Amino acid sequence: MTCRMAFLGWLLALLSGCTSMRAQCPLEGGRPWVEVRSPHFTVRTNLDTETAEEAAQELELLREGLLQAWGGSFDPQGTVDIIVLHNRSALEEFTNIRIEGFSTHTEDGPLLVLAGHAYALSEATADITTQAHELTHYLSELALVRQPRWLSEGLASYLETIALRPERREVILGHIHGAFYNQVQRHGWRTLDELWEWDSKGLLGTAESRQYYASSWLWVHFFISRHGARFEDFQKRLMQGEAPRQAFEAAFRGEEDLAGELNGYVRRPGHMNYRTITAPLAPVTSPLQTRPMRAAEVHAIRAQLFLMTPGASPMEERLPHIEREMAEATREEPGNVDAMLLRIRSTEDPFRRLALARELVEHHPDSGHAWNAMAQALDAAGNTSEEQEAARLRAVELLPGSVSAQNGLAGYYARTAQPEKGLTAAQRALSLAPGNASVLDTWSTLLFQLGRCPEALDAQQLAVDMLHEGTPQRLRRTVHDTLARYQAVCGPDAPPAAAPPPTAVPALETP
Repeated sequence: MTCRMAFLGWLLALLSGCTSMRAQCPLEGGRPWVEVRSPHFTVRTNLDTETAEEAAQELELLREGLLQAWGGSFDPQGTVDIIVLHNRSALEEFTNIRIEGFSTHTEDGPLLVLAGHAYALSEATADITTQAHELTHYLSELALVRQPRWLSEGLASYLETIALRPERREVILGHIHGAFYNQVQRHGWRTLDELWEWDSKGLLGTAESRQYYASSWLWVHFFISRHGARFEDFQKRLMQGEAPRQAFEAAFRGEEDLAGELNGYVRRPGHMNYRTITAPLAPVTSPLQTRPMRAAEVHAIRAQLFLMTPGASPMEERLPHIEREMAEATREEPGNVDAMLLRIRSTEDPFRRLALARELVEHHPDSGHAWNAMAQALDAAGNTSEEQEAARLRAVELLPGSVSAQNGLAGYYARTAQPEKGLTAAQRALSLAPGNASVLDTWSTLLFQLGRCPEALDAQQLAVDMLHEGTPQRLRRTVHDTLARYQAVCGPDAPPAAAPPPTAVPALETP
C-alpha cells in the first residue's frame, strides 16, 4: 500500500462522516466486508477488496520473515484468523480503552484483531509489532516442545522488531527494542534466576510485569548476539523435550559469569554494540480465495468484538450490544451458525445453552461446530452419557483438523474414566497443537489414569512450560494445581519420559 493510498483512505473516511468510522454492517451504512483466505491466514475485513488481498499477502510475508528466525526450514501447518478494521478509531466502539489491536485464543485457535493501517507491512513506517509478537508466540509454540516463560516472551519481544525489506528480498532481525532498552537502562533488570521463577509469581503489578518483559527481551538479545551457538543448542534441546533448566545448564556449561557479561553488554555505549541478523526473504505469491461477507456474518463479528475486546467494561454493559448484534444476525439469516454459536457461548444458564445447542444441531446437522457446541453444552449441564460421546465423535468426524474437537473428545474420555479410548484423540490434538497447555493437560490426565505416572508428570510439566501471557488465569491455575498433585503422587524423582517432538527445526541462527 502506498503512502498516497493511505492518505486517500484517511481523507475518504474523514469526509464520509461518523458512520464510516464504525465497523458497521453495510445494510446500516457501513463499508462492505470481505473474507480473504491465504494458505496460513483467514482475513475478515471492511477494507476494500484490493487492499484486503494486499493485507493477506503482507501477513504471509511477515510469517515468512519470522520463520527465518528458525533457519527458514520450519513451515508448520495451520491458519490464524485475522480481523482487520479499516481505521484506527474503529475499535473504540467495542471497548472503553484506546487500543489499535489485540490478540486472543478462541476454541478454534488464535485470533488477531487489528485496526488502522497497521496492515501495511511493507511500508518503512509501518508498526507491525503486535502482529509480529503474537505470530511469534504462535510459531514458537509449534517449534519448541518446551519453553520457559522468559524464553517465550523474550523471543516474541526480540522478533517484534523485525524489519521486512521485500524490495531487497531480505529480512532483518534483532534491532534494539527501544522501550525495553530504556527500561533496563533506567530501572535495571531481573536476574536469570528470577526469570526462571516468573510464572510462579502470579499476577504482577504493571511496573513489575514490564520489568520482567524487558528483562526477558534483554537476556534473549544478549544470548543471540554473544552466545549464538549455545543458545541454538539450548533451543534444540527444548525441541527434543528436555527439561528447560536442564537443557540450559547443558547448553551453557562452562560459562561462569553470564550476569557479569550482561552487565557489560548493557552498560557499554552505543546501544550495547549489538548486531542484527540479515536473512533472505523469498517473494510471497500465495493463492488467495476472496468472497464478499453476508450481513449476518458481519453482525456476528461485531458481537464477537463486543465480547472479546479488552477493557474494563463489565459483561452486563457488553451484553445489550452483543444481544443486538446476534438478533440482527438472526433476523438477516435465521439460524446463522456464527451468531448461534456466540449466543450459546454467552449464555450462562447451562440448560438454556443446551436447548440452543440442540436447536443449532437440528438446523445444521452437517456443522461440526454445531455438534461441538452441543457436546460442550451437554458437559456443562452435567450430562456425561453416551449422547455427549456421540456428539463429540460427530464433531471430530466433521472437523478432523479441529484442536477443540479432538481435545474435547479426549477430555470426555478422561472425565468418564475411559483413558484407553481417549489416547487416539489426545495424540491427534497434540499433533495439531504440540504447544497448547490445555491439550497437554488432557494428555497428562489420560496418562495418569493409565498409571503411567512418570509420563503424566512430565507431560504436565510440559503444560506448565507452555504457559504464556495469553493463557487464561483459570487454565493457568488448573495446570499448576495438577502439576502439584502429580508431584505429590508420583514423587519429584520420577524419571522423565520424552514427549513426542514436533518436526525438528534449527534454532535461531547467527551470521
